Parts: sequence; C-alpha cells; structure tokens
Amino acid sequence: MRQTWRVSLAGRIFGIVFIAFGLWVIVRAGIAVARDGLDLALSYALVFGLAAVLLPALLALRPAVTLTETDVEVRNPLRTQRLPLADVADAKTGYGGLRIETRDGRAVTAWAVQKSNLANWTGRRTRADDVADAIAGARVS
Repeated sequence: MRQTWRVSLAGRIFGIVFIAFGLWVIVRAGIAVARDGLDLALSYALVFGLAAVLLPALLALRPAVTLTETDVEVRNPLRTQRLPLADVADAKTGYGGLRIETRDGRAVTAWAVQKSNLANWTGRRTRADDVADAIAGARVS
C-alpha cells in the first residue's frame, strides 16, 4: 500500500500556467537584453521571471504526502520529513495544511493538503479529511 496526495489539480494547473508566464518573461527579457543590452529594468524583469518559475514549482508542484505501510513522508517546498507510523499520534486538518502530531510532541505540517476555514465552519468534508483518516487508519492497523 502506497498512497500519495499532492496539491490539488487546480493548484498544479495554476502553478504550471504561472511557470509558463515566468518563462515567457525570461525569454522576452532575454531578447531585449540581446537587442538593447542589460539595464536595470531588464535585470528586474529577469529576476521576476526567474522567481515566477521557481516559486510555483516549489509551492504548487513539489508538496506531497506519501503514506506507506511503515511511515508518512511529508514533502514541503524546502524540506522532506519521514515520520514512522508508530510515532504518529494524530493528524488534524486546517487551512495551513495537514498537521501531523507525533507522540513526543513534535508536529509536522504538510502543505499539500489543506482545509479551508469555510469548509471547517460549514462542516464540509474535504480531501484533507480523507488524508487525515487514511493516516489514522494506517496508524491503527
């Protein structure tokens, strides 16, 4: 059994569109640099284009939660952590992500799945609830 949850499809599509926009900015700025030489405005355009490529890749395409028979792997934009299922005490949903608490009091937040405040207030079930339940079920068995 190996399950992986990533950022929602809409979030990944938005990230890919933003990356394409960043690449377009970089190409346009590169053409302008080749034609006119490098000036301050073009260097800002290049930096913005680079940020528009890297940030969505980190925030929309990298985060994931993977559940295996023995552990939970939380992959956030800059760090990956593995938690043995035996150490997991609880998994709670929230707007900041899925909060996985360990028996020793540590908590790891998974950015890949989040539950909006509106869903919390209205009692609506989301994908984050499914992930929390899957982790709780794997922890028990």
